[in-house]
Amino acid sequence: MPALTSPMLIIGFRGWGNALEVSAGMAAYLVETLKGVPVGHVDPDRCYRYDENRPLVKIDAGRLISIQPPEGRIYAIETPTGENDLLVVVADEPSLNWYRFSRELADWAQRLGAPAVMTLGSMFDHVLHTDRMISAVSTGGDFTDVFNRHRVTPITYHGPSAIHTLILDACRKRALTGASLWCHCPAYLQGITHHGIMRSLARLLCEMAAFSLTTDALEARWEALEIQIQALIAENPKIEAVMDQIRRKKRDGAWQDPGSVGSEHGNVINLKDFRDP
Repeated sequence: MPALTSPMLIIGFRGWGNALEVSAGMAAYLVETLKGVPVGHVDPDRCYRYDENRPLVKIDAGRLISIQPPEGRIYAIETPTGENDLLVVVADEPSLNWYRFSRELADWAQRLGAPAVMTLGSMFDHVLHTDRMISAVSTGGDFTDVFNRHRVTPITYHGPSAIHTLILDACRKRALTGASLWCHCPAYLQGITHHGIMRSLARLLCEMAAFSLTTDALEARWEALEIQIQALIAENPKIEAVMDQIRRKKRDGAWQDPGSVGSEHGNVINLKDFRDP
């Protein structure tokens, strides 16, 4: 572990809460772009059910080569002088011991002097791929001004919890500032990483956590994907009809509950065969 200065803890989970790969993708982008150094890992035996999230095996010509369990890794990032350093967790969402995981994570952040803990999430919603809607819940700290500048919507919600909220609760009990940021992704897109909203999320994170990050790669990837998306929409009038319906609901203020959103109409664009530039 390097000697870090006021390391902000940022967590991105794969699995549920990772629509269009925004949550884990953002965390991985931080590690890749800012040269994160691995300093720890999540114990798979304590955090995962293997019958739900099975280890991946590699077998070649009848010979067992490797077994890779579900995993989570922790990276340290040293930023330029005067900025907060970062600790970034990129992990499969735990399926076991949520309260213990959250307590240990908050205790660890507190011992290292983290000013805040931020979890990242993304959900499918009735939004357009050109929208940049981010909502948030926080405990401790005052993010009102930065949320207003980035048009972040405060969350009002009653229902089943994600692990993100348990982590926030563990922070609250330790008087540690916590925030959970949720990106809203179009339900009619599948099989891509939404670099467009990741760019907006990156800018929000930079201001909240006081560090610098170039988003040039995100912008280039999204511009290339957006050309492909627009071409496919032009060939699919059903998708265009779905988009018109979303525009009308936005205009009329008739938003649906994001928790009920999916591909129920069967009208989706799947870009899994397209490669990121």
